[in-house]
Amino acid sequence: ERVRSFNVGFDFGAFSNRLTGSFDYFVRKTVDMVGPAPQLPLVLGIAPAIVNNADMKSYGFEIELSWRDRIGEVDYGVKFNLADAQQKVVKYPNTTNAFSDWYAGKMSGEIWGYTSLGIAKTDEEMKEHLASLPNGGQNQLGNKWGAGDIMYADINGDGKVDGGKGTLADPGDQRIIGNSTPRYNFGLVLDASYKGFDVSIFFQGTARVSLFEEGSTIVPFSSGYKNNDGFLRGVMENRWTVDNPDPNARYPRTIRPSDALDNNNTKKSSFWVRNAAFLRLKNAEIGYTFPKRWMEKMAIQNLRLYVSGVNLLTWAPDVHLFDPDLGSGDGRKYPPTRVFNVGLNINF
Repeated sequence: ERVRSFNVGFDFGAFSNRLTGSFDYFVRKTVDMVGPAPQLPLVLGIAPAIVNNADMKSYGFEIELSWRDRIGEVDYGVKFNLADAQQKVVKYPNTTNAFSDWYAGKMSGEIWGYTSLGIAKTDEEMKEHLASLPNGGQNQLGNKWGAGDIMYADINGDGKVDGGKGTLADPGDQRIIGNSTPRYNFGLVLDASYKGFDVSIFFQGTARVSLFEEGSTIVPFSSGYKNNDGFLRGVMENRWTVDNPDPNARYPRTIRPSDALDNNNTKKSSFWVRNAAFLRLKNAEIGYTFPKRWMEKMAIQNLRLYVSGVNLLTWAPDVHLFDPDLGSGDGRKYPPTRVFNVGLNINF
């Protein structure tokens, strides 16, 4: 593989360096990189070998701004940073033209799927939806449609919902419905000190990223998820049921895999794609440094008492079952642990 990089940036300071900052922009192109093995006919008899068959372009920027000043006896500071990066396939020999494979122009993290129109609240609503699809309805995706099932959109207007040939030229009703690459990652640090007291607060987050819910969320009790075949409580409490046909249910009806209807609501669609943008109070700390004149009597140079917390709060409006920073919607990963500390720093 060969890598060509271009980078430009600048640093600045103003107002006697109370305001400082930096900006950086990069473009990196990887030529003749090792991409996925090419799609070859099954008559080959063996799995095709991976080869140097692709070009990839990566590009992005990073900004950092900082302000530090003093008001009376209060020292304070604010620091903000923002970064973004993307990867795009520039060249790849996609002979089948399948969008599930790499192709020229493909962005890293693309999520392809169907477009959801929501859950049918009644059998009549589902019948009306299927009647608007006179050339096959949603039968390519499932069967025995009824209340509590997802309704899918006929994007290409051919009177049915299907996946076409799964190619860029004929994707059927599938489109790009999200991207799992975190975009616009940011951090904010606030700190201040006054007569021995000090406080520091650190926020972090991501402004744009998609999370695809999968696993037990979509197929509870399925043998296909043997390591996670339970039923998430958050799904159970927010699903559509015959006894409780909640018009605002967050999840469709649950169908046992043995009923052969479990495909109805498990197709990759915008219904299962969540906006995983979040803001987290990552760290907060309050401390007090005792006056030196007190400590000198005990032969101590410095004594500081502090209380801190890690992963204290997370705001993620569209994600409620999983931690949005994990990048996984199957419930198999533990979220970051909330930690509280009380400490004493002593220097003799």
